[in-house]
Amino acid sequence: MPLFIILGKLTDKAIEKMKDAKERDAQAAKIIQSAGGTLLAHYYTIGRYDVVAIVDLPSAEVLAKVVMEISKVGTVSTETMTALLPEQMYRMATGS
Repeated sequence: MPLFIILGKLTDKAIEKMKDAKERDAQAAKIIQSAGGTLLAHYYTIGRYDVVAIVDLPSAEVLAKVVMEISKVGTVSTETMTALLPEQMYRMATGS
């Protein structure tokens, strides 16, 4: 399955209710799992983004559905990237 990196910025609403962060994170993990994916890693970060998650999902279409579902809560805005393993890049570079 494709790997995706989700970068998130918490809204003011989310920051005001950080005591609920564990519940929100569990709900996001459930959304990912119910879409047939796996939350591989999840971090809170200091800097340009507040949250970084690495997810394994069936497709970009499923990723879009997951991000829309998570965004409905109104506590995070996201930017996503597709992640390629080094071996995948090596194969593409050599044409094999």
